[in-house]
Amino acid sequence: MTVPIHKHAVELRFVRYEFVAAYKLAERWEVWLRAPYDVKERTASVEPVEPATSAQKDDMQRNLNIHHPTETLEGFSDFSLLFVGRGNDAVWSGDILAFAVGTSIPVGKTEENPYLLGDEGLSHEHIQFGTGTFDPLLELYYFTPISGRFSASANALCKFPLYENDKRYRGPMELSAGLSLAFAPTDRLSLRAGWSFYHQSYAHWDGERDINSGLIANGAVGGASYKVSNGLFLSLDVRVPVSQSTLADGGDTFEQGTVVQLGMSHSF
Repeated sequence: MTVPIHKHAVELRFVRYEFVAAYKLAERWEVWLRAPYDVKERTASVEPVEPATSAQKDDMQRNLNIHHPTETLEGFSDFSLLFVGRGNDAVWSGDILAFAVGTSIPVGKTEENPYLLGDEGLSHEHIQFGTGTFDPLLELYYFTPISGRFSASANALCKFPLYENDKRYRGPMELSAGLSLAFAPTDRLSLRAGWSFYHQSYAHWDGERDINSGLIANGAVGGASYKVSNGLFLSLDVRVPVSQSTLADGGDTFEQGTVVQLGMSHSF
């Protein structure tokens, strides 16, 4: 059917609960397992640009429901398993350098090609909970004291999907990195501020680019950690988006919002 010009206004509230277990294999070697559970609450509505009748608005709503209806999606996303090596005094006295190599574990729900289904006028889903493939992971972490109660840290995390899953989907390469400066006013409290960077390449469906992938984003980060007792720490971090650009022209990539992260860790 033909309907007047209109917009789809879509918002996504994203909550992740992530369990991380670390086991010490030797003096400088560990293994990490991450198990994330995601809740993705999507709200979508039609915004007419041109005047429309009630029947046309009903047609607009049916079209919206085919592409991205209002609903809540939840489930486990892909796990990750990493082997970690740690070295002290890597550059100068007191610093710590850690590197991790591993793979994602494809436990998250994947979807059929949404563009083919959309072309046929069938309901489909763009949001996935994994790639459906074992993707190599590489992570680097660096910490160094500066002077007194000041310290600095840096990190870089990379994911490299190498092949398509059984639904002909190949996920994007992802790189996230960050720099931060920390100040510890007391032995229990640490405050930090820094910068984050994220780069996502194109994903592909059956060799064709997914126009809703491809993103470069920068953000300012602030946070604090508090030592409750020996081995127990609480943390709070807030990331505020500063800039964002998409790789594809005309893509519908979401504009990122503020991210709040709460953490609790305990060593045994």
